[in-house]
Amino acid sequence: MSTFKHRFRILANAAAGAALAATVAFDALADMAQTDVALVQQMGEASNEKKLQALEVYYDLHVSELVVQNMNERRTGAMFAVQRAKAANKAQSVIANLDQKAQEVIAERAAMVKENQQLRVALGEISGLDFSDPLAMAPDAPIDMPTASASVPADLAAAQKQAWTALLAAQNAWREERLTLLDAQQRYDETRDVPIGDHLRAMTKAETAYAKAIGACRLIEAKIAVATGKPLLEALSAL
Repeated sequence: MSTFKHRFRILANAAAGAALAATVAFDALADMAQTDVALVQQMGEASNEKKLQALEVYYDLHVSELVVQNMNERRTGAMFAVQRAKAANKAQSVIANLDQKAQEVIAERAAMVKENQQLRVALGEISGLDFSDPLAMAPDAPIDMPTASASVPADLAAAQKQAWTALLAAQNAWREERLTLLDAQQRYDETRDVPIGDHLRAMTKAETAYAKAIGACRLIEAKIAVATGKPLLEALSAL
């Protein structure tokens, strides 16, 4: 899913800095497993059970990255709301209420960051690899749902169908949110009277749900490959 790999950077006045940061981040992450295929390759002779465990945490970590990103965006929005209220000389009760909401968001973000770090540690312990840096590339959405053969256990075949149904729903929601964001961006460029931050946060939320659905699909295909004796690396590479 190339759109995840080139995520929207809407704030024009931050574009140059974001581009530089992205380049530096890519260089720093060059040696870290940035795809599930690379993860399986780097785990070498580890058992398939171990690789499946690592893949599950790996997909969870990708989702966690987007959750933290969304929390960062919510924190920024909450802090700006306080600043705007102060600049507009709003009542102290209004400012206090907004400040309390901001503190709640900050606390929630701290919990999500902690969970993110715990996932990194868990993945490192399972895989024997270093995941101390942020992940830059989200897994690709499978193009077509593989047909479950008669050799696929019934529970896995049912899980596959459920995962694909959820994927299509998340994909459609993501596409709709993307169109909404593009429309909002155009209106923002014309009038500036658009809550663009809200749209950006909604986009990240849709991306998070989509990433979760993608991970679930890829994980079930990996489990099916192992259960039916097919090469795990080959199965993931074909998605």
